[in-house]
Amino acid sequence: MGITALIVFIASMGMLLVRNVTHTVWLLAVEGVALSVMVFLSRPITLEQTVIGLVTIFIKAGVIPFTMNRVTLTWPQAYRTDRPLPWWGYLAGIALVLSVTHIIHLLSPVGIIHHRDLFFYGLASIYLGLLQMISRRHVLSQVGSLIAVENALVILAASVAGQLPMFMEFGMLIDLLVAVVILSWISRLVHHQFNTTDVTVMRFLRR
Repeated sequence: MGITALIVFIASMGMLLVRNVTHTVWLLAVEGVALSVMVFLSRPITLEQTVIGLVTIFIKAGVIPFTMNRVTLTWPQAYRTDRPLPWWGYLAGIALVLSVTHIIHLLSPVGIIHHRDLFFYGLASIYLGLLQMISRRHVLSQVGSLIAVENALVILAASVAGQLPMFMEFGMLIDLLVAVVILSWISRLVHHQFNTTDVTVMRFLRR
């Protein structure tokens, strides 16, 4: 499971660095495949385990990337690119990832961390996803960061609890699927109404 968690961590770093939102969609698909493999490796293969794994790969590596990609295809090429990551984003990313090792050092005596590698990759990916939320301006980058944080939460939960109950895994998948469909629909409305994909342009709505 450590390798699949590493893949999710690398994909999270990639989403923070790439500017083309189409690449972000593909990286989310990679995360979906990695999480599906983790589901199969987390416990002995049973019928329930197989169903969860297949549903995970169908939603995370299929439906969600397909829905987001369909949205981007309706936009001109110029609207598929995000602004460059600000200089402070690189420093913040490095500092946040390094801080995870300190958190592991503090929590190790408590004994709540069962898999140190999974905990590191999960928490670091959450930090990178949150950093993407505040440093990126493209509306689909915001959606992608939300999905990346949810994916990282699964890894973090596995590092602490070992595995999640089946009803929680299904609940998280359904919630995520509904959220992505709604947010993708809102993204299309934003582009159609304001002729932009930059969320900062809509600050005037606060007035």
